[in-house]
Amino acid sequence: MSKRQFRAPSPAFVISLIALFVALGGTSLAASKIIATKHKDAKADTTLVKKLAPTLSVKHAKTAASATNATNATHATSADSATNATNATNATNATHATSADSATNATNATNATNATNATTASSPGTLASGKTEEGAFGFGAAGASDVFGQISFPFPLSAAPTLHIVPNGGPTPTGCTGSVTNPGATAGNLCVFVGYTEGGLTLQNAWNPVNGVHGGATLGVTLWANGGGSGNNDISGTWAVTAP
Repeated sequence: MSKRQFRAPSPAFVISLIALFVALGGTSLAASKIIATKHKDAKADTTLVKKLAPTLSVKHAKTAASATNATNATHATSADSATNATNATNATNATHATSADSATNATNATNATNATNATTASSPGTLASGKTEEGAFGFGAAGASDVFGQISFPFPLSAAPTLHIVPNGGPTPTGCTGSVTNPGATAGNLCVFVGYTEGGLTLQNAWNPVNGVHGGATLGVTLWANGGGSGNNDISGTWAVTAP
């Protein structure tokens, strides 16, 4: 009785099996292209797989790196589009992500850092250390020698900053940078730059609006100016604060 001889499967047969498994995993379109192709040798098969690989989409992956589309991925890094991802880093579009860092568009993200557009993202609890926020102030009253104004920080600080009042045209003290047209402050400092004044007002001091303690505060400060005459008394300027 003759013995049946078995041959090792050809490279084309192996690649076809791989394509079949890929099709069963959800990328049937890409797999069908592989199955429909006539393979001549292993080198041609490898070239075809490399050519088709960039067109594949990664869905429901735990980790998706450099994917064109990553849906419901736990981690999506450098993805063009990341939907429902727990973490989406450097994504062009990140929707419903828990964290979206350096994303061009981040929608409904819990935390959005350095995003160009962040819609319905939660705000940080406090201003990050070393980050600066700035703004303008202005207040006045007719015929009053003492007038009061308010500065409210867009994002609260974790600790009260050191207060500096910079008179119009005066020297910039240590802890402050720039000028009334370009206010700045180093970490842990609040710098109030006086610009326009009318009626002889002079900005004297500031205090915590919560407890009345003179100096800086975490939420903003109440400003006090005096020396006004019987006419119009106005004062305005800019401010900058940097989180400690």
